[in-house]
Amino acid sequence: MDDDIFGIVLAGGRSSRLTGLDLGDGGKAALVVGGEPCLGRVCGAVAAVVPRVIVVVAAGQPVPLLDSHVEIIRDTTPHAGPLAGIRDGLAHGMSHVPPPRWAFVASCDVPLLVPAVVRLLVDRARASAARFVVPLVNGHPQVLAAVLACDLAPSIAALAAAGRGPRAVLDDLVARQPDAVRFVTPEEMMAIDPELDSFLDIDTPADLARLESRGIPPSWP
Repeated sequence: MDDDIFGIVLAGGRSSRLTGLDLGDGGKAALVVGGEPCLGRVCGAVAAVVPRVIVVVAAGQPVPLLDSHVEIIRDTTPHAGPLAGIRDGLAHGMSHVPPPRWAFVASCDVPLLVPAVVRLLVDRARASAARFVVPLVNGHPQVLAAVLACDLAPSIAALAAAGRGPRAVLDDLVARQPDAVRFVTPEEMMAIDPELDSFLDIDTPADLARLESRGIPPSWP
């Protein structure tokens, strides 16, 4: 059954809020946390659960050394945002025959993502009729650490063309087909990730300092 899903890791962001840090052209994907680039840590967590991992990077962006099985593709629309990256990742991942049913989507800036959380979200998708399985953390939907149905590809392409972001996919489904959304509660996730570290993203230098102050890396369950 594992071939019904693949992973998409978004790594093409410009990291504009990480001012003062010399990230070079690699962006947050190359940022080292706990002795390993963020991108490698996230890919490792996803690859522990799904058979294929596709990394979407910007044109010309250097990519840290990754496992040889990771597939790397380039943005087809430069600087168009994460939803365009998801669109490109879906197009590549669905080129297999038969196409997978699900995609686990993550940004590259959640270096403490644990495989158990990925597995939980994937299991919730397979066990439900939902088309978008989204964790809730502090009341906020985590749309860039979620599972979506590949048949959302046309809607995603249309929203990306309109300049929208990943949250628009969720809002559109909630408005049109609320039963197609399965929110995963903090309580469900805290049984395997007590501090919800999987959702600690690095957007600013303060975020990085906060992670480092807690002692990195933690052990994966």
